[in-house]
Amino acid sequence: MSLDTDRSPQPPPNRPPASPPWGVGATLAWTVTAFAVSMVIATAVFGLWSAGRPRPVSSAYDGVVIAIGTFASVPVQIAVLSLAAQLRRWPAARYLGLVVPRRAEVIVAVVAVIALNLTFDAILYISGRDIVPPFQVEVWRSAADAGWLLALIVAIVVVAPIGEEIAFRGFLFRGWGKPGWELHAVAAIALAWALLHIQYDWLGMAQIFVAGLVLGWFRWATGSTILTIGMHILVNCQSMFETWIKMEFFP
Repeated sequence: MSLDTDRSPQPPPNRPPASPPWGVGATLAWTVTAFAVSMVIATAVFGLWSAGRPRPVSSAYDGVVIAIGTFASVPVQIAVLSLAAQLRRWPAARYLGLVVPRRAEVIVAVVAVIALNLTFDAILYISGRDIVPPFQVEVWRSAADAGWLLALIVAIVVVAPIGEEIAFRGFLFRGWGKPGWELHAVAAIALAWALLHIQYDWLGMAQIFVAGLVLGWFRWATGSTILTIGMHILVNCQSMFETWIKMEFFP
């Protein structure tokens, strides 16, 4: 695997960006700002959508709310982070690591995701836990009851991974992964990512932390956030497939 973290064709390899990436503190501030602005916009969009509709929100894990929030927040979040990159006089795609991975890297990444998912499922099974957590069932059922199941699946399988990877493995890693500190950045970002998934118990959050380490390592080793987006999509795709199996055959 290549350890070149800047294989994007823009700007040319012999022409470095005009400015270094944002520092650690500024990177964190921009990320928090992006999430805050996106949440405000998502809340406003949901308010406009729900105005005059009699349907109440069923719970904190309402599938319709999650779908609308994801579709509304992710583009805003990406726009803010792209602006931050451009303010440092970087092409946004290069700053965020939106580099097409090599075929060999894709193959290794797919094998890694399969092995990771099988290991996580085995741990859950051996520990006596549900492979599909109850909140996930609730999200699925509420979306299905409202006719929003397809939108929910697209939001979780495609849109959410794009947003999370661009924020964590793209923007945060660019600012925190200074030369010699890349693996420290991988671990710190994985921990922050895991702590945001408060809907899981401690074992679920531990698994997310490990998944974050794997995704971060691939981001560092290949220079491609596109690759980690694809890996994240595969992880979420399996999660939704397992939820479908549970809902259809083991309700």
